[in-house]
Amino acid sequence: MVRRIGLVMAVLLMMAVAIPAFAADIKFNGDFNNRFMLFTNHYDWVKGAGDNTATLDDGSVNETFGEAKYRFWANASTDDGKVSGVWAFEVGGLKYGDAAKKGGYSGDGINFETRWLYTDFQLPWACDKARVRMGLQSITVNKYLWSETAMGVVLNGSSNGVDYQAGWIRPYNDPVTTANDDAEDLDAFFGRVNFKPTDGLKVGIFALYMDGNDDDPAVGTMPTPAGYEVKRFNNNYDLSLLTLGTDGAFAKNNFFVNWDLMYEDGSVDDIAGAADQDLSAWFGHVDLGFKVDSLKFTYTFWYASGDDNPNDNDFDGFLSVDVDTFDNICLFEGGFTDDNYFTERPYLLDKGFIMNKLAVDYKANKKLTVGAAAMYMMTAEDIKYTDNHGKPQKDDQVGVEFDAYLSYKLYDSLEFAVNAGYLFAGDALDYFEVDKDGSADEDIFISTMRVRYKF
Repeated sequence: MVRRIGLVMAVLLMMAVAIPAFAADIKFNGDFNNRFMLFTNHYDWVKGAGDNTATLDDGSVNETFGEAKYRFWANASTDDGKVSGVWAFEVGGLKYGDAAKKGGYSGDGINFETRWLYTDFQLPWACDKARVRMGLQSITVNKYLWSETAMGVVLNGSSNGVDYQAGWIRPYNDPVTTANDDAEDLDAFFGRVNFKPTDGLKVGIFALYMDGNDDDPAVGTMPTPAGYEVKRFNNNYDLSLLTLGTDGAFAKNNFFVNWDLMYEDGSVDDIAGAADQDLSAWFGHVDLGFKVDSLKFTYTFWYASGDDNPNDNDFDGFLSVDVDTFDNICLFEGGFTDDNYFTERPYLLDKGFIMNKLAVDYKANKKLTVGAAAMYMMTAEDIKYTDNHGKPQKDDQVGVEFDAYLSYKLYDSLEFAVNAGYLFAGDALDYFEVDKDGSADEDIFISTMRVRYKF
């Protein structure tokens, strides 16, 4: 590990020394984040890092740990800014004392990861200064649909006050190995326009089409309800998925609104032992809020449609591609140890989600901010299962959660933060319990902390 970082630094140093030769500007940035799980009574709930195979044991599964997630990146650009290249690498989620990842005695682990790796340049013939970015980069179609890193080529530009974006992403590549072998890749194409019709109003319109062709009939598998996300699909199927949506924001005086609305249509065919599936789903989200001096009040609602009958060939559950959801601590990634969470998707299983959230934030001064939130949560469709006594059960009550946080800037670039969440479990969470009896018996408590240096 030390030799790898040494090599990286040597290369960057040589680039910096050579600046006068090729007239480039080198900028360095970093995000050095030490995070701590102060305490959770159900580590079995969050240890799976979003694979939804977690269970709730009969009784507490207490855990406390510390970890580090460090990210460093360099941006090398020409002095006129027309060409740049970015390389970001990280050591992520390295727990204190984790011998498996060499965070224990003597250290020096093999845990070097590439985060971004792309070239960005202005098209020389474009009058509106359109730019192309190619390589491993952050892709955001919509934060509830697809907002993560992926390999692709993206065009960005602006014309007459309208920003536009179009891209091709290749999240899965099927290598061709013989003359009779056909490529069965997964490709994604998206486009977006953003504009400001009036002062304070921002509107975005976008479309995403994903296509994966498989020439071997009846070999693919639909994901289990716990893996209902495009990135977790088995690639041996014929996927066609179109998402149309709009998002935006309005702010005037002390009032603000944020919204997202999406419709999905498509199919998943060539599924072994099952009928072809027709996909049709909805997602809607809104934030309503206002500010009074140093206080901000926000009401959040969202609805993700769910599938009510897994045995027919109509699939109605909203389907994210690859996202991170931070809206609470006990279900999503709101904890600062955000490599440990129950789900990253804005829904549970394939049953969708209904969120009602009230939050208040208070900025006491330029260094100190505190806040609290209360949430009432349901699934859009009942979670149906058979309990340990052979009795059929169904329920949609996820529960009520209370969260709180404090953030304090020790220095302008160094933050100390702590938060906590307590979920009073609704009976739908009995589905995940080891002792399934039709009634949820295990509440969940999580408290985390971080010390974060960003430059």
